[in-house]
Amino acid sequence: MDCKETTKKENLVYKGRILELYNDEVRLADGSDCMREYVHHNGGSGVLAVDKDGFAYFVEQFRYPYGEMLLEIPAGKVDKGESAYDCALRELKEEVGLTANSLVDLGVVYPSPGYTDEPLHIFIATDFEIGENNLDEHELLNVRKIKFDEALKMVERNEIKDAKTIIAILRFAIKAV
Repeated sequence: MDCKETTKKENLVYKGRILELYNDEVRLADGSDCMREYVHHNGGSGVLAVDKDGFAYFVEQFRYPYGEMLLEIPAGKVDKGESAYDCALRELKEEVGLTANSLVDLGVVYPSPGYTDEPLHIFIATDFEIGENNLDEHELLNVRKIKFDEALKMVERNEIKDAKTIIAILRFAIKAV
């Protein structure tokens, strides 16, 4: 069965600094009409950095919507005109102070397709130089260096809850075998 939906009218409800909220009128494949709410986001990139000694580099930061500190891979929003690859390099340097010589693309994921069109690009860095981070204004975080095997166990124990981080850890574990 064809389930494709077509946009009849795009309705921008809110335009913010990092996202836009739409409530669009759409036509379903069966000919009926309905409304679809979604958040538009340009996308982001995240990097799992693992050194030659098996340590992975993470950031721990307070996430207001959840009201708790979360352990995450360094990540951020792709700026207009910026590639996902360049965003990943930038965020790794800004947040953790690592300058990657190259990145391996682990693919793109859709973090929550029920309400956002955000593409999230996942990369791995295993060849990098360690330096100083340079956080954005109002960005407060802790850099955490954890053995990769322990990070994998943290995923199993549900101690890491961030989807992009879980995906990066599991994809790296699969590729490393």
